[in-house]
Amino acid sequence: MPAFAIKPLTILHTSDWHLGRRLYGRMRYEEFEAFLSWLQETISAQKVDVLIVAGDIFDTMTPSNRA
Repeated sequence: MPAFAIKPLTILHTSDWHLGRRLYGRMRYEEFEAFLSWLQETISAQKVDVLIVAGDIFDTMTPSNRA
């Protein structure tokens, strides 16, 4: 029997958040905040060990402070 226990690794893979992107000229700050709240709750509830973000987090190279 091994001297250590092997624990499964829980990975959450996401991509292309595009925070700061407008939709039909409307800023979507409430949607971004809701997404980040959902993400935080999911990471906690699912006991995620690793978060992978493949793709763009922000929509521009110089996002606003609020984004």
